[in-house]
Amino acid sequence: MPASYVSYGRTNQKRRTRAAIKAAAADLIQRGKTPTMADIAEAALVSKSTAYRYFPSLEALIAEIMLDQTVALDLERVYEAAEIPGTAEERLEAVVREDHALVHQHERAFRTAIGVMLTAQQDETTRLPRRPGNRLRYLSQALAPLADQLEAEHFERLMMALALCVGIESMVVMKDICGLTPSEAEAVKLWAARALVRAALNESKNEPR
Repeated sequence: MPASYVSYGRTNQKRRTRAAIKAAAADLIQRGKTPTMADIAEAALVSKSTAYRYFPSLEALIAEIMLDQTVALDLERVYEAAEIPGTAEERLEAVVREDHALVHQHERAFRTAIGVMLTAQQDETTRLPRRPGNRLRYLSQALAPLADQLEAEHFERLMMALALCVGIESMVVMKDICGLTPSEAEAVKLWAARALVRAALNESKNEPR
C-alpha cells in the first residue's frame, strides 16, 4: 500500500486537470453558454478524450460543479474541524460531526449528483474515474497527530477505513439500509470512527517492531 494518499500516481497533476476541466465548464456556463464536452475540453486545453476520462458524461461534470457550488462554504468547516487543537480522536470526532452536518443539510444535492455520476453509460473497458478525495484529505489532516504512532501503511489503512464513516455513502447506508434517523446515524458513525482508531492503535502496540 502506498505511503500516503498523495503518492498515488500523478495525483497532483490529475487534480489540476480535473480542476481545469471543471473551471472551464463553470466559466462557459456562467457566460450563458450551453457547452458541449468538446467546448469544455478546448477551453481547458485538454483533449475531449481526456475530459471524458475524468467525467463520463457532460451531465456528471455539471452535477459535480453544481454540488461544489452548493457545499463550498460548509465543506470549509469540515477542513477547519480537521485542524482544531487537540488529539487525533478529538479532531476526528469534530470532522465526523461536521461532515455529517454537511451531508444532512445538502443530502438531496449529494444524492442527485452521485446518481448522475454513477449511472453514466460506461463500456466494459472504461472504469468510472475516481471522484474528488476531499474526505481523504480532511481525514488525513485530522489524523496527523497519529503520524508518529502508526506505521505509514497502518496510517493509510486507518484513513481509508474511516472514509466509510463520512460522505453521502455513509448516510445512505445508515438511513436507507439501517433505517436510522440522522441523529442516530451520526452516533453510529462517531462510534465506528472511535473504534477504528482504537483498533489501529492497539494493533500498532502489539506488532513487533
